[in-house]
Amino acid sequence: MRGTRSTEARLVGWGAAAFALVLASYAAFRPVRDALILDGDPDQIPWLFTATFVAVAIVSPLWSALVGHRARRRALVGAALHVFAACEVLFFVLVRERVAPVTVGRVFYVWSAVFNLFAVSVFWSLCADLLGPSAARRLYGPIAAGGTAGTVLGPLLTKLFVDDLGVDGILLLSAVMLELAVIAIAGMRRAANGSIEPEEPAPERSGALDGIRHVARSPYLAAIVGYVLCTATAATFMYLAQAKITHDALPGHEARADFFATLDLWTAGVTAVLQTLVARPALGRFGPGVVLMILPLSQAIGISSLVVAPSLATLAIAQVASRSATHGLTRPAREMLFTVVSRDDKYRAKNAIDTVAYRLGDFGSSWLYKGLVAAGAGGGAVIAASAPLVAIWLALAFVLGAGFRRRSHQQGETS
Repeated sequence: MRGTRSTEARLVGWGAAAFALVLASYAAFRPVRDALILDGDPDQIPWLFTATFVAVAIVSPLWSALVGHRARRRALVGAALHVFAACEVLFFVLVRERVAPVTVGRVFYVWSAVFNLFAVSVFWSLCADLLGPSAARRLYGPIAAGGTAGTVLGPLLTKLFVDDLGVDGILLLSAVMLELAVIAIAGMRRAANGSIEPEEPAPERSGALDGIRHVARSPYLAAIVGYVLCTATAATFMYLAQAKITHDALPGHEARADFFATLDLWTAGVTAVLQTLVARPALGRFGPGVVLMILPLSQAIGISSLVVAPSLATLAIAQVASRSATHGLTRPAREMLFTVVSRDDKYRAKNAIDTVAYRLGDFGSSWLYKGLVAAGAGGGAVIAASAPLVAIWLALAFVLGAGFRRRSHQQGETS
């Protein structure tokens, strides 16, 4: 991309604002959602992960089919956010009228998990489409920092207005933020006009499963899938350990919501430091491969610590460290990997990886964890299962770094 500094500044400004609003919309209701789900037996969480996997396995092919039949793929990103905002308005009505509270609560949990992955995925698809590898090295860190600001804004708005608006009102507020994100995305696209090539036409032959087929045929995309599966597996181990510890230590959902909100705020603070001070120079100097190795090491330490000392203090340190590494370093590094694939893969294969592959990792690892616990295998088995996971994870980071450098060099030669 050959944009001027002023163009890049506008892109960063609009992009950071859009990402902030998308994540603020999600972060506004996340602490309450995680607290409410623990009213029941936390051992039932794998069933919710199973339902989420089924949901994304349906939604992702539908998105792939839609993208495959539309030449103007970039316009679909705003349309997708309109749909999610409409869903939130529907949940607002159902919650306010107290229609089947238990069922609606479970459906909302699954929907919110789909929303989080899908909305973030399509946003970064647009970024990968608008920016090339060189610009991504410079701009992905600041744009991701906007998302961190959103993870602070969301919980703060909830704390300020939940007493006056209620939980249903927070859902409506979340929908408004999504609509504002659509406006910011339009500004981002306008800022990019003249500095990017016109959109390619949609493929002549395309189907709902083309994104998954592209992944299966590409070793590079398959390696990204492997990395995502490792990420989801480790994150699920941490999440289920968190559910058990907080369920036993904090009996009321007000206390749980407060604890989770505190974790979110600390995570946002550390993430902001990583994104503003570390991500850009690290990606520019070392590339995504080396940066992608940080999360496996962080998660290995965190999981081992929770097994040895399962307390709220250990949980807080482990979660803040691993989630900060995820959002502050791994997210911009992993999104850079998609700047060197075809435009079609940026929207279709990427979405399949970000949603179906990630939730497949949640689904499989949640039942693995439940099986280890049910069998009385103990914490040693969890650590033993994590050791080969981390080794594979690190190897995939190395392979992806090499693949990115090769593809980036090839693009430079042909541009």
